[in-house]
Amino acid sequence: AVAQALAAVKEAVNLHTLHLNLESTSLEDAGAKALAAIKEAPKLQTLHLNLTGTNLGDSGAQALVSLKEAPSLHTLHLHLLRTKVGDAGAEALAALKEAPKLHTVYLDFDGTIVGDAGAEALAALKETPKLHTLRLNLRNTSVGDAGAE
Repeated sequence: AVAQALAAVKEAVNLHTLHLNLESTSLEDAGAKALAAIKEAPKLQTLHLNLTGTNLGDSGAQALVSLKEAPSLHTLHLHLLRTKVGDAGAEALAALKEAPKLHTVYLDFDGTIVGDAGAEALAALKETPKLHTLRLNLRNTSVGDAGAE
């Protein structure tokens, strides 16, 4: 219910930049699905979404992929530290490469269960049409030699 209420900021017609800190809250996948509605904010260009220490899992990460549909979004920071996101969530987030205006992406998976398959999928972000800045934090994950190749 709280995530749905927060997602209502999409109705702010002149919203350009949004920093939303939900660190260490009880947010779960359903909340992430509600938050994904932020993509409907017509002028949103920059989104910082801190979900560190929440109960977000792979299906929540998959819901956040719909942010690629935000018409003006060019900068996206997703802080997913110490969540339950694993390979399936990372693989889904690789679809952000389809965002037409996205030029800056920061994905922080520190302390998650992302492994080699997720890291390999994230490498596809290099195909994002306008990408010029990419930061992937895979510290304290299960990524090994295969995922780093």
